[in-house]
Amino acid sequence: MNGLHSSAELKASARATLLGRYGQAVPVHLLFLILGMIMSGGNLGISGKADTLQLTVSVGILLVGTVLSNLLQYGLCQFYMNMCCGFVCGLGDLFKGFSFRDDRPVRIALQLMMVKTACEMPALLLYAVYRFSGIMAFLPLASLALCVGLTAYLIYYLGMSQCFYLMLDFPDKSLEDIVKLSRWLMKGRRFRLFYLYMSFIPMFILGMLSCGVGMCWLLPYRETALAHFHLNLTGLAASGQIDYE
Repeated sequence: MNGLHSSAELKASARATLLGRYGQAVPVHLLFLILGMIMSGGNLGISGKADTLQLTVSVGILLVGTVLSNLLQYGLCQFYMNMCCGFVCGLGDLFKGFSFRDDRPVRIALQLMMVKTACEMPALLLYAVYRFSGIMAFLPLASLALCVGLTAYLIYYLGMSQCFYLMLDFPDKSLEDIVKLSRWLMKGRRFRLFYLYMSFIPMFILGMLSCGVGMCWLLPYRETALAHFHLNLTGLAASGQIDYE
């Protein structure tokens, strides 16, 4: 489609946006990662001999942490959107989803968590059967179910990927309208976003080889490119180059 930027163009826009601003983006992203680890419970350290109560508590912590991490992601979108648009941005943006004046981020965070859990549940049940029965045949079945579930969630998530950005664009629209807009914008464009994600993998491998230090710059780079992806889509929609279906 004419006007739809390639991954290379989006990355070039991201580099231009971040030029001289890494000192602002890196601390915000580091705090996002640290808080995300804390909210998800980190490494809960539940052993195979854990009783039902321990497992229930650990799963509960994981689910609540997933919702809170999604709220942090909403704040991260705010930060990078402000940066890409040349607006004032800072550490406070990261906590925008916790103001609770707008319930849409919480509702979409819950929705994402529930769909992800539903997609992973068959694999978890098969793995639980394997652990209790010791029958090895259930282990490959659990692995297969996990691959299928994660693929299904990825397709769903790509369609919903613009929701947080659209909430920032349209503070008065209902959640239902936001979801419809996201799916419309991403119709036929999921692979483009997936390719943009995948294009960062070689750089991430190099970043990990630097003992993870390089990730401090690569993660803001990726998030800025994702914000430009959204701005490109909405710009085309506003100019009529993407027709509402």
